[in-house]
Amino acid sequence: MSALEPGSQHTTTFGVVAVNPDASTAHSTIDPVPTDLRVERRTWGGMCASGPCESRLTVVADGTWVLVVNGKRTTGTLAHQQVVALTYDLRVTQARVDQARKAHVLATGKADCAADHDGTSASYTWTMRGRSESVSSCDQRPMPAPVELDRIADSISH
Repeated sequence: MSALEPGSQHTTTFGVVAVNPDASTAHSTIDPVPTDLRVERRTWGGMCASGPCESRLTVVADGTWVLVVNGKRTTGTLAHQQVVALTYDLRVTQARVDQARKAHVLATGKADCAADHDGTSASYTWTMRGRSESVSSCDQRPMPAPVELDRIADSISH
């Protein structure tokens, strides 16, 4: 019996993973964006003369976003690939938050809020696959934050 025959004890099976799927496979039955995805970024305080005193960006699973800056509301829709990137980034952020909680360095109860000393404070809240989480610059420095959401906010506001 050869090592390559199905009954051989030396048979090895390999799987194939698509790293960069093309558009035809991007919406497969295994969609990486959970239907309950909702993420919010809020900023406040700081030196308002050079930027907004308060902003709130909310993004949901279908890519719909709402940005409110100093009371002015703007809406739009992200491309599916942007929502996928945001979802993956939130998974990484969630893992960092979980590590910070295990190390007892998150939400210490002693606020170090940047708004208290002329910096801009930020908070992030998200729900994904039935789990909700939030982090704030008032709770931890450095704060585990979803970088992709900051990129999206920057691209929308410019």
